[in-house]
Amino acid sequence: MNRLRRLETFARAGWCARGFVYCLLAYFALTSANASDASPQGVFRAVKEMSGGPYLLALLAIGLVLYGAYRLYGAALDSEGKGDEAKGIAIRIGYAASGIAHFILAWAAVRLASGDTAGGNGEQEQAAAGMLLDMPMGGTLLGAIGLCFLAAAAHQATKAWTTEFMDGVAADAPAWVVPVGRAGLSARAVVFAVIGVSLVRAGWFGSAGEVKGLGDALSALTEHAELYLLVAAGLFLFGIHSFVEAKWRRIRDEDVIARLKAAAR
Repeated sequence: MNRLRRLETFARAGWCARGFVYCLLAYFALTSANASDASPQGVFRAVKEMSGGPYLLALLAIGLVLYGAYRLYGAALDSEGKGDEAKGIAIRIGYAASGIAHFILAWAAVRLASGDTAGGNGEQEQAAAGMLLDMPMGGTLLGAIGLCFLAAAAHQATKAWTTEFMDGVAADAPAWVVPVGRAGLSARAVVFAVIGVSLVRAGWFGSAGEVKGLGDALSALTEHAELYLLVAAGLFLFGIHSFVEAKWRRIRDEDVIARLKAAAR
C-alpha cells in the first residue's frame, strides 16, 4: 500500500507540473509575437525570470521527474491494466517514452535553473536529429520515431473522439471536464502529428533541419491563423485537463491494488 501511495503522489504531482507547463506554453502562443517562444524551453526561461525563479524551476523539475517515474513504473508494472497483447504493449511503450521525455524536460529545467543556457527554436531537436542521422540506419530510426509520434497523435485523437479518457476519471468530476479533455487532446494530436511528419520527412526524405519541436510545430500553423488559435487554446485546455487528472483521476482502484500486491510477492 505504501508503494501505491507513492505512485499516487508521483502521478498527481506530475500532472500538476505538466498542467503548469502546457498552460504557460499556450499563454505564450496566444500572446507572444514569436510563436516559437511557446516551447518548454520558453516556459522554463520565463519561470526563471520570475521572483524566486530558480527555486520554481527546481519544483517544476521535481514534478516532471515524478511524472516520468510514474509513467515508467506504470509501463513496467502495467498499473493501468493495458495487458500483454500487441496493442497493450504498444501503449505501455508509449508510456515509457513519455516517462523518458519528461525526465529530459526536467533535466532542461535543472540546467537552466543552474545557469546553463538551453537552445531554443528547435535547435536541440535538430542537433539530436543530426547526430542520429550520422549513425548507421539513423535515418530509418528517425523516421520510425516519427511514425510513433503519428501513432500517438492518432491515439490522442481517438481518446478525444470516444471520450475514453473519462474511464479513469472519478464519477464525481464535473461535467465540464469532458469538453475540456476533448479539446485539449485534439490540440495535442495536431501538434504530435506536425512533429511526426517533420521527423518522417527528416529521416526518410530530408535533413535534420526539418525536425520540429513543440514550439516549431506551433509556428508551422501560424500561416493558418484560425487553426493556430484553436490549437493554442486547445493546448491551454490540455493543461487544464492535466489539473483535472491531478484532482479526479482514479488511481487507487482494486485492479491496480491487486497487481501491486502480486508484484510484491
